Amino acid sequence: MESVKSYCKRVWLLTGVCAASLTICGLSSCGDGSGKPLSEVAEDPAGTYRKYLFDIRSQKSASFKELTLYVRQWQELKDSVFFHLRKDSLIREHPDTRSACVRLHDSIRNEFSRLVLSKPRTYQELLSFKNQFSSYARDTELLDDVQKIRPFFRSLDDQPAHKGNRTQVLSAYRLLLSRTNRAGIHSTKDLRAFITKEDAVFRAFLVHLHELDGEGLTDVTRNTEQCCSQILLAAERKEITYREAMLYLVLRTNRRQIQNMQTCMDDVRNKRVKTPVQAHAYIWMLVQPYSSLDAFSMALLSEDERKQLDRMAAQTPAVFKSLSRILQSEGTRLSELPGMLMEIFIHTL
Repeated sequence: MESVKSYCKRVWLLTGVCAASLTICGLSSCGDGSGKPLSEVAEDPAGTYRKYLFDIRSQKSASFKELTLYVRQWQELKDSVFFHLRKDSLIREHPDTRSACVRLHDSIRNEFSRLVLSKPRTYQELLSFKNQFSSYARDTELLDDVQKIRPFFRSLDDQPAHKGNRTQVLSAYRLLLSRTNRAGIHSTKDLRAFITKEDAVFRAFLVHLHELDGEGLTDVTRNTEQCCSQILLAAERKEITYREAMLYLVLRTNRRQIQNMQTCMDDVRNKRVKTPVQAHAYIWMLVQPYSSLDAFSMALLSEDERKQLDRMAAQTPAVFKSLSRILQSEGTRLSELPGMLMEIFIHTL
């Protein structure tokens, strides 16, 4: 339960990160189901982990396919090593074994950082990598629960966006947030009503995104976070379940991130972004989904959302190039960002 609470609180904040000749076949043998290399773990976990470190260190670079295979094999080996370390008898007999394995684990992770950065990576690869290493993707109970509420989110597309000019939309947005915070959220019905109204005004807000240069929106961000905290309070009062709170908020955040990303790309293509200040803001908004979509968020994406993200990932370099021209800077290192974000993700495994 505490882990669910912790995850929910983190979601609200998003509204406002062998020998030198070893081949793929050689490494994959560790995780191919034969059990031969892994059978050595019980006898000498540190030695087995040390051998794997040597194997990885001997690789000068890795293609994306090779990298994913290496990481998958590492995860299998890691689970086996630390499973045996949890046995009391092993810890009593070899008190230094665990500390040695922890040091080796950090060294292996650093080697993967090197391999990730050994070749240019793409935003499509970054999304694919996160998706492949999401442990939640195999949680059938979780995915069944998501399917029960996904029709509600699909129905939001049938609701008209709020009408009005920039001033009217911002006024409506602030009024909705203020009323929600005063009244609170006390049921699943309240939760759905808030998301429905917020979605309609948020889509209208995005229509005017390019006009908001210099507009103070700190209060909107703060009040949105407070509205999301109302959902957590409802869960603490047992008016809704923590699972409901978590799933509704993650699906809501995924939807908003994709909507925002698509708007940013359309605005750049339609030459609505004209100033360096706007360009900086749009770069930040486009980077955010790649950095904030974690393993849990990735698992809850619908098939249509995955395809849309993949299309936008393919278009991202060209959009960043256009924004760099507005900034009159080619030294933004945005081309290195997929690899750096992949490296960060590996450090969370």
